[in-house]
Amino acid sequence: MSKSINIRTQSKSYEVLIDEGLIDSYDYKWLVQGKQILIVRDKNVPNKILESLKKSLGKSEAYEVFHIDLETNEKNKSFEGIMPIYTLLNEKKFNRDSLIIGLGGGITTDMAGFVASTYLRGVNLIQIPTTLLSQVDAAIGGKTGINFSGSKNNVGAFYQPELVLMDTLVLKSLPKKDFSAGLAEIIKHSLIADNNLFLRLENIFIEGKNLSEEELIQIIYESSLIKAFIVSNDEKEKGDRALLNFGHTFGHAFEGSQSLDGFSHGEAVGLGMICASNLSLLLGNISLEEYRRITALIKSVGLPFEIPENFDIDEFMQAMSRDKKILSKKLRFITLRGIGKAEITENHDKELILKSINL
Repeated sequence: MSKSINIRTQSKSYEVLIDEGLIDSYDYKWLVQGKQILIVRDKNVPNKILESLKKSLGKSEAYEVFHIDLETNEKNKSFEGIMPIYTLLNEKKFNRDSLIIGLGGGITTDMAGFVASTYLRGVNLIQIPTTLLSQVDAAIGGKTGINFSGSKNNVGAFYQPELVLMDTLVLKSLPKKDFSAGLAEIIKHSLIADNNLFLRLENIFIEGKNLSEEELIQIIYESSLIKAFIVSNDEKEKGDRALLNFGHTFGHAFEGSQSLDGFSHGEAVGLGMICASNLSLLLGNISLEEYRRITALIKSVGLPFEIPENFDIDEFMQAMSRDKKILSKKLRFITLRGIGKAEITENHDKELILKSINL
């Protein structure tokens, strides 16, 4: 049940493929024949996946294949964290005709993409996301970046890959917590753009049904289509691409709060979406019934739905003040006009923000 999405941006067009077993079965020859390849791997990706990829690249007549393992965490997503990648590229004399492959979750694809965009002013890139979160979010759209001076993703570039492969086979070994993190982004896409996808997710998760392989591929496809459509029309976030930040203004502040150290991106976005939905309710733009449905779905996939007891409000507001979505000194929020429709709002007063996190 292979699915394909063509993304056409101003700078480049490329294909996103979704299927089971793609890492092993895809013919990479048109991209890798005669080239040096560096695989940037999240060290948590099993060796058998790495070896399967290397074998496929060998069959596709790659000239040389190297790999480097990353310790993937927000602290290591930094200039210091990417220096070993540049060092290896330089030592092995990689040229502009070489190729980098990001193999791992969103931190890996962000770091690999940033290095690809800057080494020799840009080399080819393939993204092979291995978590559900990275498949439906980080690997699509060309955003790359690292963290700097306490702010998330504030050094980076828009740099599109040559290809994105979403192999659902690699998701089978994901811990439930990591799978739930990916569902947060799928729920987000449904909330901002597709009421029918929201209904499909309710039907599966609120009803407690088992998710079949066919259904998994379908919801990844529908979710990715939403992001593909938005980034194709707004590659560098000058307009509607900002809608993809629904839940993220709150979520990044949760991630940036030391009192919530260890809160994952998916958990932060899940809780952030509840806060953004509550803000939408307080603004009178969604009904109480819609808010309860949103909260119930987020809860049903195993994401947090309440503010933790150790939450530090001052720390949270300070983290929010550093958000890169501030334009002309106005902090932007994405709010809902109903399930499946979102809009950009800004400059809400502090009291309203505090009310929105009072869950």
